[in-house]
Amino acid sequence: MNYWEKTRSIDQIRVSRPKIEKNRILGDVTFSGKGFSERFNLIFSYDEDITVDESLGEMILTMPVINFTYFAGTLKLESPITQNDYDLLKKFTDINAREVFINKICRRRYEFLKSDFIPAEEEITFENATGNLRIEAAIVPGNKDHKNSDQNRLAVLSSGGKESLLSYGMLSGIGAEVFPIFFNESGGHWRTALPSYRYYAEHFPRTKKIWSNVDRFYSWGLKFIKILDMDAIRKRADTYPIQVFIFPIYVFSSVPILEKHGISGIVMGNEFDDVREIAPFRGITHYYGVFDQSNDFSDIMDAYFRESGISTKLWSAVYPVFGNIVESVLVHSYHDLFRLQRSCHSCHFENGNTVPCGTCTKCTGIILFLKASGGDPTEIFYRDYSKEELIRRIESGRLRLDPDELKFLELKIDGKDTFPANLDHVRGIHLLPEESTPFSRVPSRFRDSIMKIFSEYTDGIYRLRNENWVKI
Repeated sequence: MNYWEKTRSIDQIRVSRPKIEKNRILGDVTFSGKGFSERFNLIFSYDEDITVDESLGEMILTMPVINFTYFAGTLKLESPITQNDYDLLKKFTDINAREVFINKICRRRYEFLKSDFIPAEEEITFENATGNLRIEAAIVPGNKDHKNSDQNRLAVLSSGGKESLLSYGMLSGIGAEVFPIFFNESGGHWRTALPSYRYYAEHFPRTKKIWSNVDRFYSWGLKFIKILDMDAIRKRADTYPIQVFIFPIYVFSSVPILEKHGISGIVMGNEFDDVREIAPFRGITHYYGVFDQSNDFSDIMDAYFRESGISTKLWSAVYPVFGNIVESVLVHSYHDLFRLQRSCHSCHFENGNTVPCGTCTKCTGIILFLKASGGDPTEIFYRDYSKEELIRRIESGRLRLDPDELKFLELKIDGKDTFPANLDHVRGIHLLPEESTPFSRVPSRFRDSIMKIFSEYTDGIYRLRNENWVKI
């Protein structure tokens, strides 16, 4: 028996036909296995009327389910889908399997696994990373006509984090007609978005909100995964135990809004990831658990949208710069939006305010960014941490930052004014290996304006040569 067979916990995941109402999409997800068959009613609710066909409704219901497919034998869809839908699901479930196996099972940051399910060295193979999921669905022709979209209309996936706040500020400031879309997933993560959502809803009339019970679905589904130590999971951590496919849910659930309002672009907050650090694990290609925040994900979704008749592209306005630059621009050029920032996934309420925990790795990263950029952490309800405590946190090894950026921040926090030459690029704009001009992944009508904003906070453009970032 190989590792994948040993960890299989669900024989079949069944997704029912969607029930489509004027402002809701509902459907049942059933997990079946030896001695059990349980059902969860998944809901997506909108703050306006929508129009959705059955295959899109089925895809929206299926996106959260992908997080459990590594541990299942069959994914069965009761509603017919197109060949384009099927191909995307196959691609997504294959990628999800590798991401879960490598980043949640092998390269785990927290011990969510029962000890007897930790793979042996000989079990870390491509076969075990791929799993053996079968997708069963009736295929119908895809004949959807393209609808016209307005090239100046953009949606920003909004969460209260620095990237989405800055994206909204920049794009609205340069004249785009921006629709902030908030996804309320019914769990504690919504506290993170509350300050920005309430402010946006009051001041920006194009603000949209989608409510879903996917967080409750995750909690319900985890109990079926036999490799998990549920006592460990109940302890607070800054990451999900197995879920790595999060943004596809936000993107797919936004499509009815995109089509209704003729929105041409959906903007995500993907900041820079150093391509030198994205290496295979034991020869197995993976995305460090953030495939859905990568340019590959954007390219795959763009191709899917084209084939599906959806006149929208997926892109990021901050993809060639590190998080310290994003934070600096937000603090100094969009201060009113900065005050709404909550990047902690364990926020709580104090005296009517939404307050970050201050101790998780997300919080530590934000405090480092603010200290490095001259921002004041107490404005967003952090206490003023000492240099010694922040350096101790850096040395803990749990921060999810690129090594060069982390070293740069450590030197800044330690009061250094000069830096090794190999760290200069941390303050720059990066050209990806396939690019010839900066910000080429941004639509041309917005490119120069965004470049101008970042040029004020960066020290040049850097290209990768002989595995080194060189200023050009």
